[in-house]
Amino acid sequence: MSIISWNCRGLGNLSSVPKFKYLIRYYNPDAIFLCETLVHRNKIEELRILLGFENCFAVDREGRGGGVALLWKSTIHCNITNYSSNHINVEIDDAHRGTWRLTGFYGYPGGSRRRDSWNFLRRLSQSSQLPWCIIGDFNDILDAIEKKGRSERPNWLINGFRQAVLDSGLSDVHMDGYPFTWFKSLGTPRAVEERLDRALANEAWFQLFPNAKLENLVAPASDHYPILLDRDPIIRSCRARRKFKFENAWCIETELDDVVHRSWLSTLERPIMPRLEVCAEDLSQWSKNHCHNLKKEIEDCRKKLQHARDQGSVSNANYVNALRKRMTHLLVQDDLFWRQRAKNHWYRDGDLNTRFFHASATSRRKVNRISYLKDDSGLRTTDISGMCNLAKNYFDELFQKQASTRGPVISTIMPTIFDDDNEKLTSPFKIEEFKEALFSMHSD
Repeated sequence: MSIISWNCRGLGNLSSVPKFKYLIRYYNPDAIFLCETLVHRNKIEELRILLGFENCFAVDREGRGGGVALLWKSTIHCNITNYSSNHINVEIDDAHRGTWRLTGFYGYPGGSRRRDSWNFLRRLSQSSQLPWCIIGDFNDILDAIEKKGRSERPNWLINGFRQAVLDSGLSDVHMDGYPFTWFKSLGTPRAVEERLDRALANEAWFQLFPNAKLENLVAPASDHYPILLDRDPIIRSCRARRKFKFENAWCIETELDDVVHRSWLSTLERPIMPRLEVCAEDLSQWSKNHCHNLKKEIEDCRKKLQHARDQGSVSNANYVNALRKRMTHLLVQDDLFWRQRAKNHWYRDGDLNTRFFHASATSRRKVNRISYLKDDSGLRTTDISGMCNLAKNYFDELFQKQASTRGPVISTIMPTIFDDDNEKLTSPFKIEEFKEALFSMHSD
Protein backbone atom coordinates (compact mmCIF):
# COMPACT_ATOMS: atom_id res chain seq x y z
CA MET A 1 0.00 0.00 0.00
CA SER A 2 1.14 3.54 -0.70
CA ILE A 3 -0.39 6.78 0.56
CA ILE A 4 0.17 10.43 -0.28
CA SER A 5 -0.33 13.03 2.43
CA TRP A 6 -0.64 16.68 1.44
CA ASN A 7 -1.65 19.93 3.05
CA CYS A 8 -3.19 21.18 -0.20
CA ARG A 9 -4.26 24.60 1.13
CA GLY A 10 -7.70 24.57 -0.42
CA LEU A 11 -9.88 22.80 -2.98
CA GLY A 12 -12.20 25.66 -3.81
CA ASN A 13 -12.28 25.15 -7.58
CA LEU A 14 -11.62 22.48 -10.20
CA SER A 15 -8.44 24.21 -11.41
CA SER A 16 -6.60 22.21 -8.74
CA VAL A 17 -7.76 18.90 -10.20
CA PRO A 18 -4.96 18.53 -12.81
CA LYS A 19 -2.35 18.88 -10.05
CA PHE A 20 -3.99 16.08 -8.10
CA LYS A 21 -4.38 13.96 -11.22
CA TYR A 22 -0.68 14.29 -11.91
CA LEU A 23 0.20 13.03 -8.43
CA ILE A 24 -2.25 10.15 -8.75
CA ARG A 25 -1.14 9.15 -12.25
CA TYR A 26 2.59 9.46 -11.60
CA TYR A 27 2.79 7.85 -8.16
CA ASN A 28 -0.34 5.67 -8.30
CA PRO A 29 -1.10 5.79 -4.55
CA ASP A 30 -3.69 3.53 -3.00
CA ALA A 31 -4.91 6.36 -0.78
CA ILE A 32 -4.48 10.09 -0.32
CA PHE A 33 -4.90 12.08 2.89
CA LEU A 34 -5.63 15.80 2.53
CA CYS A 35 -5.66 18.49 5.17
CA GLU A 36 -6.66 22.14 5.02
CA THR A 37 -9.13 21.30 2.27
CA LEU A 38 -11.08 24.48 3.16
CA VAL A 39 -14.24 22.95 1.68
CA HIS A 40 -17.29 20.95 2.69
CA ARG A 41 -17.77 17.23 2.10
CA ASN A 42 -19.67 17.60 -1.16
CA LYS A 43 -16.56 19.10 -2.78
CA ILE A 44 -14.48 16.14 -1.62
CA GLU A 45 -17.00 13.83 -3.25
CA GLU A 46 -16.56 15.72 -6.52
CA LEU A 47 -12.79 15.38 -6.19
CA ARG A 48 -13.11 11.65 -5.51
CA ILE A 49 -15.09 11.25 -8.72
CA LEU A 50 -12.63 13.24 -10.79
CA LEU A 51 -9.58 11.44 -9.38
CA GLY A 52 -11.07 7.98 -9.82
CA PHE A 53 -11.12 6.80 -6.21
CA GLU A 54 -13.92 4.49 -5.16
CA ASN A 55 -14.17 5.66 -1.54
CA CYS A 56 -13.73 8.78 0.52
CA PHE A 57 -14.40 10.17 3.97
CA ALA A 58 -14.24 13.87 4.77
CA VAL A 59 -14.62 16.19 7.74
CA ASP A 60 -15.96 19.65 6.94
CA ARG A 61 -13.91 22.77 7.42
CA GLU A 62 -14.50 24.85 10.54
CA GLY A 63 -15.31 28.43 9.64
CA ARG A 64 -12.91 29.47 6.90
CA GLY A 65 -10.14 27.01 7.76
CA GLY A 66 -9.37 23.35 8.31
CA GLY A 67 -10.98 20.33 6.72
CA VAL A 68 -9.50 16.84 6.36
CA ALA A 69 -10.26 14.03 3.93
CA LEU A 70 -9.16 10.50 3.09
CA LEU A 71 -9.67 8.97 -0.36
CA TRP A 72 -8.87 5.34 -1.10
CA LYS A 73 -9.22 2.66 -3.75
CA SER A 74 -11.42 -0.41 -3.56
CA THR A 75 -8.29 -2.57 -3.31
CA ILE A 76 -7.93 -1.39 0.30
CA HIS A 77 -10.30 -2.66 2.97
CA CYS A 78 -10.72 0.35 5.27
CA ASN A 79 -12.89 0.77 8.32
CA ILE A 80 -13.31 4.30 9.72
CA THR A 81 -13.07 3.99 13.50
CA ASN A 82 -13.15 7.64 14.62
CA TYR A 83 -12.44 11.14 13.39
CA SER A 84 -12.33 14.81 14.31
CA SER A 85 -11.48 18.10 12.65
CA ASN A 86 -7.82 17.14 13.13
CA HIS A 87 -7.68 13.45 12.24
CA ILE A 88 -9.18 10.45 10.50
CA ASN A 89 -8.53 7.06 12.07
CA VAL A 90 -8.94 3.87 10.02
CA GLU A 91 -8.23 0.18 10.43
CA ILE A 92 -6.87 -1.55 7.33
CA ASP A 93 -7.36 -5.26 6.75
CA ASP A 94 -4.29 -6.54 4.94
CA ALA A 95 -4.70 -10.05 3.53
CA HIS A 96 -0.99 -10.78 3.95
CA ARG A 97 -0.04 -8.87 7.11
CA GLY A 98 -3.23 -8.69 9.14
CA THR A 99 -5.01 -5.61 10.48
CA TRP A 100 -3.17 -2.38 11.19
CA ARG A 101 -4.10 1.20 11.94
CA LEU A 102 -3.55 4.31 9.82
CA THR A 103 -4.18 7.85 11.03
CA GLY A 104 -4.25 10.97 8.91
CA PHE A 105 -3.28 13.82 11.23
CA TYR A 106 -3.49 17.62 11.08
CA GLY A 107 -1.88 19.39 14.04
CA TYR A 108 -3.30 22.64 15.37
CA PRO A 109 -1.57 25.45 13.46
CA GLY A 110 -1.77 28.03 16.23
CA GLY A 111 1.15 28.17 18.68
CA SER A 112 -1.22 28.49 21.62
CA ARG A 113 -2.72 25.04 20.88
CA ARG A 114 0.48 23.02 20.44
CA ARG A 115 -0.07 21.22 23.74
CA ASP A 116 -3.55 20.24 22.55
CA SER A 117 -1.96 18.52 19.54
CA TRP A 118 0.59 16.72 21.71
CA ASN A 119 -2.01 15.47 24.19
CA PHE A 120 -4.27 14.43 21.33
CA LEU A 121 -1.41 12.39 19.88
CA ARG A 122 -0.98 10.63 23.23
CA ARG A 123 -4.69 9.81 23.40
CA LEU A 124 -4.63 8.38 19.89
CA SER A 125 -1.74 6.10 20.84
CA GLN A 126 -3.75 4.65 23.72
CA SER A 127 -6.89 3.93 21.70
CA SER A 128 -5.61 0.75 20.04
CA GLN A 129 -2.90 -1.90 20.32
CA LEU A 130 -2.69 -2.51 16.58
CA PRO A 131 0.42 -1.77 14.51
CA TRP A 132 0.10 1.95 13.88
CA CYS A 133 1.28 4.53 11.37
CA ILE A 134 0.29 8.19 11.54
CA ILE A 135 0.94 10.59 8.66
CA GLY A 136 0.15 14.22 7.95
CA ASP A 137 0.96 17.83 8.78
CA PHE A 138 1.93 17.96 12.45
CA ASN A 139 2.80 21.68 12.43
CA ASP A 140 5.77 20.76 14.63
CA ILE A 141 9.40 19.76 14.23
CA LEU A 142 11.43 17.15 16.12
CA ASP A 143 14.82 18.86 15.89
CA ALA A 144 16.24 22.33 15.34
CA ILE A 145 17.86 21.17 12.08
CA GLU A 146 14.36 20.67 10.66
CA LYS A 147 14.05 24.44 10.27
CA LYS A 148 15.99 26.79 8.01
CA GLY A 149 15.65 30.55 8.01
CA ARG A 150 15.17 33.37 10.42
CA SER A 151 13.98 33.07 14.03
CA GLU A 152 14.77 29.69 15.56
CA ARG A 153 11.88 27.71 16.95
CA PRO A 154 11.79 27.77 20.79
CA ASN A 155 13.25 24.67 22.45
CA TRP A 156 10.13 24.08 24.52
CA LEU A 157 8.12 23.55 21.32
CA ILE A 158 10.65 21.09 19.90
CA ASN A 159 11.03 19.23 23.19
CA GLY A 160 7.28 19.14 23.77
CA PHE A 161 6.56 17.52 20.42
CA ARG A 162 9.49 15.12 20.78
CA GLN A 163 8.27 14.00 24.20
CA ALA A 164 4.73 13.46 22.87
CA VAL A 165 6.14 11.26 20.10
CA LEU A 166 8.15 9.24 22.63
CA ASP A 167 5.17 8.92 25.00
CA SER A 168 3.11 7.61 22.08
CA GLY A 169 5.66 4.88 21.30
CA LEU A 170 6.34 6.31 17.85
CA SER A 171 9.46 6.69 15.75
CA ASP A 172 10.10 8.83 12.70
CA VAL A 173 9.86 7.17 9.29
CA HIS A 174 13.02 8.18 7.44
CA MET A 175 12.28 10.57 4.59
CA ASP A 176 14.24 10.56 1.33
CA GLY A 177 14.77 13.73 -0.67
CA TYR A 178 14.60 17.35 0.35
CA PRO A 179 14.59 17.74 4.16
CA PHE A 180 11.87 20.41 4.39
CA THR A 181 8.18 20.11 3.54
CA TRP A 182 6.90 23.66 4.10
CA PHE A 183 8.13 27.06 2.95
CA LYS A 184 7.28 30.72 3.30
CA SER A 185 8.45 33.93 1.63
CA LEU A 186 10.96 32.21 -0.66
CA GLY A 187 13.26 34.59 -2.48
CA THR A 188 13.16 37.18 0.32
CA PRO A 189 15.26 37.80 3.46
CA ARG A 190 12.30 36.46 5.46
CA ALA A 191 12.42 33.01 3.78
CA VAL A 192 11.67 30.08 6.10
CA GLU A 193 11.55 26.32 5.49
CA GLU A 194 10.52 23.60 7.95
CA ARG A 195 9.72 19.90 8.03
CA LEU A 196 6.14 20.04 9.28
CA ASP A 197 4.89 16.97 7.38
CA ARG A 198 6.02 13.48 8.28
CA ALA A 199 5.06 9.89 9.04
CA LEU A 200 5.50 8.23 12.43
CA ALA A 201 5.00 4.58 13.33
CA ASN A 202 5.26 2.23 16.30
CA GLU A 203 7.57 -0.77 16.48
CA ALA A 204 4.86 -3.27 15.55
CA TRP A 205 4.20 -1.39 12.31
CA PHE A 206 7.90 -1.28 11.42
CA GLN A 207 8.02 -5.05 11.91
CA LEU A 208 5.18 -5.46 9.42
CA PHE A 209 6.72 -3.09 6.88
CA PRO A 210 10.50 -3.04 7.39
CA ASN A 211 11.15 -1.69 3.88
CA ALA A 212 8.65 1.17 3.98
CA LYS A 213 9.96 4.47 2.64
CA LEU A 214 8.84 8.07 2.87
CA GLU A 215 9.57 10.38 -0.04
CA ASN A 216 9.31 14.16 -0.26
CA LEU A 217 7.58 15.09 -3.53
CA VAL A 218 7.09 18.34 -5.43
CA ALA A 219 3.90 19.94 -6.70
CA PRO A 220 3.09 23.24 -8.45
CA ALA A 221 0.68 24.40 -5.75
CA SER A 222 0.43 24.97 -1.98
CA ASP A 223 3.22 25.99 0.40
CA HIS A 224 3.52 22.36 1.51
CA TYR A 225 5.18 19.57 -0.45
CA PRO A 226 3.28 16.26 -0.66
CA ILE A 227 4.88 13.26 1.00
CA LEU A 228 4.55 9.65 -0.18
CA LEU A 229 4.65 6.65 2.13
CA ASP A 230 5.34 3.62 -0.05
CA ARG A 231 6.51 0.04 0.26
CA ASP A 232 5.92 -1.16 -3.31
CA PRO A 233 7.69 -0.22 -6.56
CA ILE A 234 5.73 1.25 -9.46
CA ILE A 235 5.85 -0.80 -12.64
CA ARG A 236 5.09 0.90 -15.93
CA SER A 237 4.71 -0.77 -19.31
CA CYS A 238 5.58 0.58 -22.73
CA ARG A 239 3.13 0.95 -25.58
CA ALA A 240 3.34 0.76 -29.33
CA ARG A 241 3.10 3.91 -31.43
CA ARG A 242 -0.31 4.84 -32.79
CA LYS A 243 -1.63 6.57 -35.87
CA PHE A 244 -2.21 10.32 -35.98
CA LYS A 245 -4.85 11.68 -33.65
CA PHE A 246 -5.62 15.31 -33.02
CA GLU A 247 -4.89 16.11 -29.38
CA ASN A 248 -7.22 18.50 -27.56
CA ALA A 249 -4.25 19.43 -25.39
CA TRP A 250 -2.81 21.25 -28.41
CA CYS A 251 -5.71 23.72 -28.32
CA ILE A 252 -4.17 25.71 -25.48
CA GLU A 253 -0.88 26.12 -27.37
CA THR A 254 -0.65 29.58 -28.94
CA GLU A 255 1.24 28.26 -31.98
CA LEU A 256 -1.50 25.83 -33.08
CA ASP A 257 -3.46 28.31 -35.23
CA ASP A 258 -0.32 29.37 -37.09
CA VAL A 259 0.67 25.76 -37.82
CA VAL A 260 -2.75 24.88 -39.26
CA HIS A 261 -2.97 28.14 -41.21
CA ARG A 262 0.45 27.70 -42.84
CA SER A 263 -0.26 24.06 -43.67
CA TRP A 264 -3.64 24.86 -45.22
CA LEU A 265 -2.25 27.69 -47.36
CA SER A 266 0.56 25.49 -48.67
CA THR A 267 -1.91 23.00 -50.21
CA LEU A 268 -4.56 25.25 -51.77
CA GLU A 269 -4.53 23.40 -55.10
CA ARG A 270 -4.93 19.91 -53.66
CA PRO A 271 -8.12 17.93 -52.91
CA ILE A 272 -9.43 17.89 -49.36
CA MET A 273 -8.08 14.48 -48.29
CA PRO A 274 -4.44 15.11 -49.31
CA ARG A 275 -4.68 18.51 -47.60
CA LEU A 276 -5.83 16.85 -44.39
CA GLU A 277 -2.98 14.34 -44.63
CA VAL A 278 -0.42 17.12 -45.06
CA CYS A 279 -1.96 19.05 -42.16
CA ALA A 280 -1.78 15.94 -39.98
CA GLU A 281 1.89 15.48 -40.88
CA ASP A 282 2.65 19.13 -40.11
CA LEU A 283 0.85 18.90 -36.77
CA SER A 284 2.70 15.72 -35.88
CA GLN A 285 6.05 17.31 -36.72
CA TRP A 286 5.18 20.48 -34.83
CA SER A 287 4.08 18.43 -31.83
CA LYS A 288 7.30 16.42 -31.94
CA ASN A 289 9.49 19.54 -32.10
CA HIS A 290 7.58 21.85 -29.78
CA CYS A 291 5.06 19.99 -27.63
CA HIS A 292 7.25 16.95 -27.02
CA ASN A 293 5.99 14.34 -24.59
CA LEU A 294 3.73 15.67 -21.86
CA LYS A 295 4.73 13.00 -19.39
CA LYS A 296 8.42 13.69 -20.01
CA GLU A 297 7.97 17.47 -19.81
CA ILE A 298 6.05 17.21 -16.56
CA GLU A 299 8.73 14.93 -15.16
CA ASP A 300 11.50 17.31 -16.32
CA CYS A 301 9.67 20.21 -14.71
CA ARG A 302 9.23 18.23 -11.50
CA LYS A 303 12.95 17.38 -11.45
CA LYS A 304 13.91 21.02 -12.01
CA LEU A 305 11.64 22.09 -9.16
CA GLN A 306 13.11 19.42 -6.92
CA HIS A 307 16.67 20.31 -7.98
CA ALA A 308 16.06 24.00 -7.32
CA ARG A 309 14.74 23.15 -3.89
CA ASP A 310 17.45 20.61 -3.02
CA GLN A 311 20.27 22.92 -4.16
CA GLY A 312 18.92 25.88 -2.27
CA SER A 313 17.94 27.73 -5.47
CA VAL A 314 14.48 28.39 -4.10
CA SER A 315 15.74 31.85 -3.18
CA ASN A 316 15.42 32.65 -6.89
CA ALA A 317 11.69 33.19 -6.63
CA ASN A 318 11.21 34.22 -10.27
CA TYR A 319 12.79 31.00 -11.53
CA VAL A 320 10.80 28.81 -9.15
CA ASN A 321 7.54 30.61 -9.91
CA ALA A 322 8.15 30.22 -13.64
CA LEU A 323 8.68 26.48 -13.15
CA ARG A 324 5.51 26.16 -11.09
CA LYS A 325 3.54 28.12 -13.71
CA ARG A 326 4.92 25.94 -16.51
CA MET A 327 4.11 22.75 -14.61
CA THR A 328 0.55 23.95 -14.00
CA HIS A 329 0.15 24.62 -17.74
CA LEU A 330 1.48 21.15 -18.56
CA LEU A 331 -0.84 19.50 -16.05
CA VAL A 332 -3.85 21.22 -17.65
CA GLN A 333 -2.73 19.82 -21.00
CA ASP A 334 -2.24 16.40 -19.44
CA ASP A 335 -5.75 16.57 -18.03
CA LEU A 336 -7.14 17.35 -21.50
CA PHE A 337 -5.11 14.46 -22.89
CA TRP A 338 -6.69 11.93 -20.52
CA ARG A 339 -10.20 13.39 -20.76
CA GLN A 340 -10.07 12.91 -24.52
CA ARG A 341 -9.25 9.25 -24.05
CA ALA A 342 -12.06 8.59 -21.58
CA LYS A 343 -14.66 8.68 -24.38
CA ASN A 344 -17.27 9.61 -21.78
CA HIS A 345 -18.07 13.23 -21.04
CA TRP A 346 -18.72 12.88 -17.33
CA TYR A 347 -15.90 15.27 -16.40
CA ARG A 348 -17.81 18.25 -17.73
CA ASP A 349 -21.36 17.00 -17.33
CA GLY A 350 -21.08 15.61 -13.79
CA ASP A 351 -22.44 12.11 -14.38
CA LEU A 352 -23.13 10.45 -11.04
CA ASN A 353 -22.66 6.88 -12.24
CA THR A 354 -19.32 6.87 -10.42
CA ARG A 355 -18.37 3.23 -10.80
CA PHE A 356 -18.92 3.52 -14.54
CA PHE A 357 -17.07 6.68 -15.35
CA HIS A 358 -14.23 6.83 -12.80
CA ALA A 359 -12.42 4.05 -14.65
CA SER A 360 -13.54 4.86 -18.19
CA ALA A 361 -10.14 5.84 -19.50
CA THR A 362 -8.42 3.08 -17.57
CA SER A 363 -10.82 0.44 -18.82
CA ARG A 364 -10.25 1.55 -22.39
CA ARG A 365 -6.53 1.10 -21.88
CA LYS A 366 -7.15 -2.40 -20.54
CA VAL A 367 -9.41 -3.27 -23.49
CA ASN A 368 -7.04 -1.79 -26.05
CA ARG A 369 -3.93 -3.41 -24.63
CA ILE A 370 -3.02 -6.87 -25.92
CA SER A 371 -0.82 -8.65 -23.39
CA TYR A 372 0.10 -11.60 -25.60
CA LEU A 373 -0.85 -13.60 -28.71
CA LYS A 374 -0.73 -17.35 -29.32
CA ASP A 375 0.47 -18.92 -32.55
CA ASP A 376 -1.00 -22.07 -34.13
CA SER A 377 1.10 -24.27 -31.86
CA GLY A 378 -0.16 -22.53 -28.71
CA LEU A 379 3.09 -20.70 -27.91
CA ARG A 380 2.71 -17.23 -26.41
CA THR A 381 4.37 -14.13 -27.87
CA THR A 382 4.56 -11.09 -25.58
CA ASP A 383 6.94 -8.62 -27.26
CA ILE A 384 5.41 -5.99 -29.55
CA SER A 385 7.48 -6.91 -32.62
CA GLY A 386 6.60 -10.60 -32.34
CA MET A 387 2.88 -9.89 -31.87
CA CYS A 388 2.83 -7.57 -34.90
CA ASN A 389 4.43 -10.24 -37.09
CA LEU A 390 2.07 -12.90 -35.78
CA ALA A 391 -1.00 -10.75 -36.52
CA LYS A 392 0.27 -9.86 -39.99
CA ASN A 393 0.95 -13.49 -40.89
CA TYR A 394 -2.48 -14.50 -39.62
CA PHE A 395 -4.35 -11.99 -41.78
CA ASP A 396 -2.11 -12.64 -44.79
CA GLU A 397 -3.10 -16.28 -44.62
CA LEU A 398 -6.74 -15.47 -43.91
CA PHE A 399 -7.22 -13.27 -46.97
CA GLN A 400 -5.40 -15.67 -49.26
CA LYS A 401 -7.99 -18.36 -48.65
CA GLN A 402 -10.72 -18.82 -51.27
CA ALA A 403 -14.10 -17.48 -50.33
CA SER A 404 -16.90 -20.01 -50.11
CA THR A 405 -20.02 -19.80 -52.32
CA ARG A 406 -22.77 -18.03 -50.40
CA GLY A 407 -25.34 -17.67 -53.19
CA PRO A 408 -27.79 -20.33 -51.95
CA VAL A 409 -27.69 -18.86 -48.45
CA ILE A 410 -28.18 -15.25 -49.55
CA SER A 411 -31.15 -16.21 -51.76
CA THR A 412 -33.10 -17.32 -48.69
CA ILE A 413 -32.70 -13.96 -46.89
CA MET A 414 -35.68 -11.63 -47.20
CA PRO A 415 -34.75 -8.01 -48.08
CA THR A 416 -35.25 -5.42 -45.32
CA ILE A 417 -34.46 -2.35 -47.43
CA PHE A 418 -37.19 -1.46 -49.90
CA ASP A 419 -37.11 0.83 -52.92
CA ASP A 420 -38.11 3.99 -51.03
CA ASP A 421 -35.44 3.38 -48.40
CA ASN A 422 -32.85 2.61 -51.03
CA GLU A 423 -33.65 5.84 -52.89
CA LYS A 424 -32.99 7.86 -49.74
CA LEU A 425 -29.81 5.96 -48.95
CA THR A 426 -28.36 6.38 -52.43
CA SER A 427 -29.34 10.03 -52.89
CA PRO A 428 -26.42 12.51 -53.07
CA PHE A 429 -25.56 13.97 -49.69
CA LYS A 430 -25.80 17.71 -49.09
CA ILE A 431 -23.00 19.77 -47.59
CA GLU A 432 -25.43 21.00 -44.91
CA GLU A 433 -26.04 17.40 -43.77
CA PHE A 434 -22.32 16.74 -43.61
CA LYS A 435 -21.72 19.94 -41.64
CA GLU A 436 -24.56 19.20 -39.22
CA ALA A 437 -23.24 15.70 -38.52
CA LEU A 438 -19.67 16.91 -38.13
CA PHE A 439 -20.45 19.81 -35.83
CA SER A 440 -22.76 17.69 -33.66
CA MET A 441 -19.82 15.51 -32.64
CA HIS A 442 -18.42 16.04 -29.15
CA SER A 443 -15.09 17.87 -29.07
CA ASP A 444 -13.48 14.98 -27.20
